[in-house]
Amino acid sequence: MVTIRQCIAGLASVGSALAASSCAALKVKHQGAPAGELKNVSGIEMYHAYPPHSNSSDRKAIIHLTDIFGVPLLENKLLADSLAANGYTVIVPDLFAGDAISVEEQEAGLNLTEWFTQHPQSEIERIVDVTLRYARTELGFARIGAVGYCFGGKYVSRYLAAGRGVDAGFVAHPSNLLEDEIRAVAGPLSIAAGTLDASFNATARYRAEGILDGNNITFQSSVYAQAPHGFAVRPNLTVPQQVFSKEGAFVQAVTFLDAWL
Repeated sequence: MVTIRQCIAGLASVGSALAASSCAALKVKHQGAPAGELKNVSGIEMYHAYPPHSNSSDRKAIIHLTDIFGVPLLENKLLADSLAANGYTVIVPDLFAGDAISVEEQEAGLNLTEWFTQHPQSEIERIVDVTLRYARTELGFARIGAVGYCFGGKYVSRYLAAGRGVDAGFVAHPSNLLEDEIRAVAGPLSIAAGTLDASFNATARYRAEGILDGNNITFQSSVYAQAPHGFAVRPNLTVPQQVFSKEGAFVQAVTFLDAWL
């Protein structure tokens, strides 16, 4: 297995066709069967995706905090599998206790306001706390990164505050992310935004960048043209710009976590 970091190093040093062909294979999975497994940890269902050649020296893990479609969504499991293929154990907790929204419900216009009241911040953070404690104490990971998409992006930012337990993070098209939460960020943060995303629009992105820069936080911010909300998880696979945006955001996440985790 050739990691993205090794690909970049190979291309920089020799520019070989072999390195280029290896890098071309390192893309996020859009389709296929999940390779990981579900485990119940302290009453919480968690999807686990494993690196291809794990050993006792692997001390880094990634917590994947999902959108409202949660663990049941195939694309969320495939994102975890794709991250794991680059050398990380990835844990995806069920943030909604079996009550994730289905794509069909969302497209039918389900009342999300009522649904959100059933999943308050205190309960989401209880689940994240259990997941982090499990990763550190039971699995023994010394360094933990987090990726968050839509709903989950808010919580990656919250857990990058000092002492919250996440060492480096990546968010794509975060929802309901408050400026005070960005001000509290203490660890490295990478942001992927889309030009068609009303939830995290250009103004919100500029403000986030200004806050992070003003606080001297290590950060990266990338914007993807013609990318709507949700592009890093569920792009329209018939639209090349959206496919590129998802794949670009994935490479962004892996290279950033490789560098700072």
